[in-house]
Formats: sequence, C-alpha cells, structure tokens
Amino acid sequence: MIHSFIHFELIKNKREAEVHTEQDLIIINSFLMSVSDQLLHERARSLLTLIDGLQIENDLRSSRRTLDDWRTEMFSLINNIHLTTTSKLDSLTGRLNQLKQRHSAVLRQDIIPNLSKTMIERRKHLSDQELTDIKKKITKIDSHLQVFGRLLTKITNDEKKLVEQIEILKNIQRDNMELSQLDNISVPKRRFVLDSCHSPYLAVSNDNHMLIEDDNHLVLFDEQRRMNEIPWQKQKDDSFIGSIKDLIFSNYLEQFCVLSSIHFFTIDPHMSTLDKTEQIKPSTGSHFQSIACLPNSSDAFFALTTSGSRTNIERWSFLSGSLIKRWYHDIFESDDRLISCIRANETCLAICIKQQKTEKNSHLTNEQWRVDLFDFTLVRMYRGVNLKSGGLGMYITPFDDRSWLTINGNDIWLLGEQGECIEEKHIHEREQLHNIIVRDEDIHGQRQFIIKMGKPAELRII
Repeated sequence: MIHSFIHFELIKNKREAEVHTEQDLIIINSFLMSVSDQLLHERARSLLTLIDGLQIENDLRSSRRTLDDWRTEMFSLINNIHLTTTSKLDSLTGRLNQLKQRHSAVLRQDIIPNLSKTMIERRKHLSDQELTDIKKKITKIDSHLQVFGRLLTKITNDEKKLVEQIEILKNIQRDNMELSQLDNISVPKRRFVLDSCHSPYLAVSNDNHMLIEDDNHLVLFDEQRRMNEIPWQKQKDDSFIGSIKDLIFSNYLEQFCVLSSIHFFTIDPHMSTLDKTEQIKPSTGSHFQSIACLPNSSDAFFALTTSGSRTNIERWSFLSGSLIKRWYHDIFESDDRLISCIRANETCLAICIKQQKTEKNSHLTNEQWRVDLFDFTLVRMYRGVNLKSGGLGMYITPFDDRSWLTINGNDIWLLGEQGECIEEKHIHEREQLHNIIVRDEDIHGQRQFIIKMGKPAELRII
C-alpha cells in the first residue's frame, strides 16, 4: 500500500514537473520570439532610417553633368584636332606634289641627262663648277626629302597615338560593358553535362534551384549537383499532356511553373512533384505558347496561339484560378505572325515578336524579330527595333529592373527600358547557345549567368 502511494506520488510529481517544464519552455520560447521580433523590428526601423536618409541625388546629378561636360569637351577637342590635322595633311599633300613635280623635273631634265652624257658619249669629265652645281642640287633635293621623311614619321607616330587612344577608350568601354562576363562562356564556374541538345527551356528559383527540360525529363539542379528527374509526356493515368512550351519560376507560388501546349503544371523545387492545375486551361481552339509571372502579384500572363496562327494574351489569377481578361490579336500589328516568349518585370510586359512581310513584286518573305513593351493593360508602350532576320526563336529575361536580355541563337542583345538596343554580343559559332537566365547582382556587384547550351549539350554557370 505504502509502495503504491509512493509510486503514485512519484508519477504525480513527474507529471507536475513535466507540466512546469512545458510551461517554462513555452515562456522561454515566447520570450525568445519577442526578443527576435524586437530585433527584427529595430533592424527594419534602422533600414528605413537609412533609406530615408539617402542623399545621392545631388551626387548622381553632378556625375551626370560631369559626364555630359566630358562628352561636349571631347567632341569639341576631337573636332578641332580633326579640323587642324586635316588642314595640315591637305597642305602637306599639296607641298609633296609640288616637291615631286619640281625635283623630278630637275632630275629628269638636268642632272641625269648631263651625267648620262659623260658616260654614253665618253666626253671629258664635267668641270669642277658643273660637278659642284650638280652636287648642290642633289643635296638640296635630298635635304627636302629628309624634311618630308621626318614629317611623315611624325604623322605616323601621331597616327599610332590616335590608335592607342582609341584602344584606351575601347578598353574603358569593354570594362563598362554589361555583357563582358559572357566572354567567359567557355570557362564557366560550373558545368553540367546534359543528355539532349534540343530544348531551350530554363528556369531559376530565388534560392538558385534550376529546372530544365532534358531528353523528355524535367531535371532539377542546385549549384552543385543534379538533384532529381521527373519523366515527361505521360502521366500516371497515361494521358497525353502535350509538349513543353515554357518554364518559369513564380515568386508568388514559390514554385516552378511548367507550361505545356495544353496544360499548366507546378513543381515544388523541394518536393520534386509535378502537379497539374485543372482550373487553368487554354481556350478552345488554342494552345499555350509562353507564360510571364508578375513579380509582385498573384497574376500571370499567358500567350496562346490560335488555330488561325494568331496570338491572344490572357491574364489569370493564381489565387482564384480564374481568367481575368483576354486580349485578341488586334493588339499586335497585322504582319506579326509569332509570339515566342513573354516575360514581365515590375513595370511592363516584354513580348518577343516575329514579323513576316511579303516583299512587293516578289514571293519572298522578310522575317524580322523584335521585342515590344506593353503595360499591364496591354497597351503598347514602345515598339522595339528589328534585331534579327530569321532564327529558330527568341527568348527574353529581365536583366535588371529596367533592362532586358534577349537571346536568338548565338546573338545576344541588352535592351533598355524603351526597347532600344544598349549592347550587342555574338558568341563564336563553335558553340551553340539556347537560353540565358540572369541572377541579380550580389553584394560585390557581380551577376550570375545561367546558360542552357545546345552545342555542347550543357548547363553552365558563369
């Protein structure tokens, strides 16, 4: 009996101790969370104070004025140097022509005939005075030629200096080029060998997971290894799911979006599961072509190709799984035939367009690729310049919050916020490029380029 009582008391005390321990843990966790919240709050307030106190507008305006003044002064100096040097070269050209005419006449008509007669006719030698006169004339001609020789040497040296200055400016330009990092495309930091060279599709998550299509599989990578593969083309119920048309990462869903011609899927990069979204489907008589997820919204734009080879744009809500609005082909030009890729930044929608025109009095067609920028009500803000004739397809990705990187085969363009071409680069033909994703700058100001290669079949990080 006593033993049972003692045992009961021990159990009771143990349970009370466990209760106290749990309560203590809750109190401690609550305290730690409150401390953590307070620290985060203080950090957020300090960041807000720092941002509000930023006073760089005057420095930027001053730098802009300095740059504009430099350009104006350089134009003025270059024009003045060009004008005066051109005048000097024209004068030297005239003087050289006169020298040639005058001295060649003296040599041909006076000196050489007189000296020839002494050899051909074997007459007596020329008198000392005649020889002295000839020597003076030859010395004078030789002196004039040496003067011109020194002038030409100076001109050659000045020309070399100009070339050197041009190279200095070119080096400065190269150092400031945003796409110079692509010079390292053959010596990447990381490379992964792929099984297939055909698909251009590539997407990158915020934590640097990469998703590609490779030999009828969706393949996930991190920066170090090939993580997982998901077979494509057939689902568990053996139903057809269409060919892949686009891959992109959604910040809102925190998942990869996989767009086939007839279905919309998502992949959780941490679970590696492919899930079909039944609510989002192409309208009757059309199929999906490309998708653009809005960075700070639950909405996405879809480009759809209709049976009449026209393109519609639809805006869908991921939150409700419903269609918000549809725009028909009349938002484009009558000769626009294909939309290959659409992408969005925080302010606008970029659309890669192939225009096809038939030349007058000819059966030949002229195909030109360009990128147009639209606002989110699908009103065109800027019509892009023609970038390339032909090519398999054009792809685009945000370069930063105001510019775009555009890829068509081995040709790459950096486009500004009005669709203008800022920079252009061509990759050597010994390699074949498919697509590029650009990661934001790190704290050192370095960007990371993730590149899907076709030849060789590789995924590269530079």
